[in-house]
Amino acid sequence: MASFYRKPSGIYYLSVTFQHNRIIRSLGTRSYETAKKLSPQIEKQILAELINGKESRRGEYLRFPALVKRYLSYKNHDWANSTLERYKTLLGNYVANGLPDNPTTKSMTIRVINSCNNWGYKYEFIAKPVKMEGGSKWETRDRVFTNSELKIILEEVGDISFNSFVRFAYYTGARSGEIRSISRDNV
Repeated sequence: MASFYRKPSGIYYLSVTFQHNRIIRSLGTRSYETAKKLSPQIEKQILAELINGKESRRGEYLRFPALVKRYLSYKNHDWANSTLERYKTLLGNYVANGLPDNPTTKSMTIRVINSCNNWGYKYEFIAKPVKMEGGSKWETRDRVFTNSELKIILEEVGDISFNSFVRFAYYTGARSGEIRSISRDNV
């Protein structure tokens, strides 16, 4: 029999009992939604330990917060500094608060969590990687101007030179950094 519950700390735990033997394991999250998704896979791992007569591996494998620290401090990732900072932010926020509400950030977080779990499994820090679903569900942003906004932007700019510049920027779709890097020699 299995049940998951939340301790006063806010962390969810899974308790599995089989033939009067019980193993309790932290799910490493404060999010009910995440705990609900993780519990079936963790339950299978715990049941396998109980059925095969293995004792709890509590001392052998890392819990998720400890795995995150190892993952982020590993030196051979070949990540850019910006990637490392992004992963620190996403994983740190996940460990502290669970999954974010924003679908795009949630999707990025899930992909980073799955990457961390796969890395932990590869280097034998965890027994089995737990794959979270939802890493490809994000919202695209529509950055479209209304007709009245377009009229203001394209027609009501008085200075002819600046109006040409605004039209160039709008119609090419160039990013602001690309536009700023254009020199007078290239125009």
